[in-house]
Amino acid sequence: MKLADYITPARVKLGLDGDTKEEIIEELVSLLADTHKVTDADVIYDAVMSRERQGSTGLEKGIAIPHAKSDAVKKLSMVVGVSRDGVDFESRDGKSAHLFFLMVAPTSESGPHVQAIAKIVKIIKLDKFIRKLVDAKAPDEVVEAISRVEAGVDEG
Repeated sequence: MKLADYITPARVKLGLDGDTKEEIIEELVSLLADTHKVTDADVIYDAVMSRERQGSTGLEKGIAIPHAKSDAVKKLSMVVGVSRDGVDFESRDGKSAHLFFLMVAPTSESGPHVQAIAKIVKIIKLDKFIRKLVDAKAPDEVVEAISRVEAGVDEG
């Protein structure tokens, strides 16, 4: 399972506008709906927010992985967003989140969803890699950095 198989430049938004967790999730769900086969963006938003109420998906080092299961998608769907200013995402370390990986998988599918989260958790341990994504000037830089780190060509 490679994240680069799910993330294209069209699925990356630099300079997210939202100032709150809800606004960031709404923006990312909108990007997801624009770039994937989604039957109902509102259902996805509600599913992601419901998951957030169970416990924040804000990790540490400025990373958040909002995710949910919903039959509004047919297969694992993912987008990436960057907020230059950062947003309070109730992260474990109390710091603002700058880098967001939003993913939604069908309710009947668990393998790719879990593998994607595990992969993200592994690669975000590389501080230089995180910085590259947050400082990216174009979406293709994000995709290239993810591809390189997954291939072991660049350790961040």
